[in-house]
Amino acid sequence: MSPSETTNQHTREEWRELGFFYETQDAPHCWRIVGSKSGLGNFVKLLDEYVRDPRNEAISEHKHYGPYMYMKVVTSESAAIDRDSIRGSVADLGRLRDLVANKLRDVQTGGSLVLGPEYSASVTFPLHFEVREAGFDPASADPGLTERPYQGDEQPDLK
Repeated sequence: MSPSETTNQHTREEWRELGFFYETQDAPHCWRIVGSKSGLGNFVKLLDEYVRDPRNEAISEHKHYGPYMYMKVVTSESAAIDRDSIRGSVADLGRLRDLVANKLRDVQTGGSLVLGPEYSASVTFPLHFEVREAGFDPASADPGLTERPYQGDEQPDLK
């Protein structure tokens, strides 16, 4: 059963609040992160907020992001990025924040960048950023939120 339009609308709003869309891909293995430059800047901000929060200094502390909550940043003894999480010590994650911020400064709208080995040799799912135009709606990149036509036998969502 498909989610209701109300659920889909909440999901759209959560993507917009996050500022970017993300998903993991298998071919090639990566975290695909899509947004405008300012939206992708929110990725830098979430890493910054994570490393500045003293509660995140302990190993295994973590935080989930986005409407589906499967992007997870984890405090770990070693730096790595895989399908499950973006990991590292608070210092490592701060270094990742800086790497992303510096690389995003140089990429143009319509361009992309991949970040992985610069962070750690243990990256199996690199971060693949796609820079879209200003005002890009990150919800539009979520294939689960495609508009579906009214089927006639459904009750409309009344607000």
